[in-house]
Amino acid sequence: MAINLKNRPKKEKKTAPKQGHKIVWFTLIVILIPFLIIGYVILTSLGGQNEPVVGNRFDSKDLNPAITNDQISQVQTAIASIGGVENVEVNLKSATLRISIDVSDDANADTCNAVAQEAYNQVNGILPVDTYFTNTEEAKMYDLEIDAYNFLLDDTHTEGQVDIKVYKSGAGQVVTQNMTEAKDPELAGQLVR
Repeated sequence: MAINLKNRPKKEKKTAPKQGHKIVWFTLIVILIPFLIIGYVILTSLGGQNEPVVGNRFDSKDLNPAITNDQISQVQTAIASIGGVENVEVNLKSATLRISIDVSDDANADTCNAVAQEAYNQVNGILPVDTYFTNTEEAKMYDLEIDAYNFLLDDTHTEGQVDIKVYKSGAGQVVTQNMTEAKDPELAGQLVR
């Protein structure tokens, strides 16, 4: 008797079910999530690109009483009358009254300091510091910045510049600082080397 191999029933091979397609989809999703987040951020930032950012850091209770243009003119006139002052610029931007005082070129640190202190006193006479430049529990107020300098560095003036700054924030005390001298000369010497 001959054995017929062709008609013989084939054994079923036991193979594990393929999981490859699930891993591919999982990997694609994991990679796609950061790209979707970045795309969303880019699209939302491009949406408001042609519009300015508008805001106001002050409430209706803040900056009351307000500094008027007339008071700014009075401050400028009073400071211009101080001896040794060549030029004065006064501006009020972002709730900071900035005063730049150009003192004569031959002025030393003591002269610039005296001019800056006298300018502070003049401002205090026109705009009382306790009223205009000191925060209260209910409201934020202005900052005051006075800069007195003898000259700006250029080709004709390379050394000897003096810049005295008197600063009063609404939340702090008056600070006077010589901006051309290091607070810590030893540290400044290490940094310059």
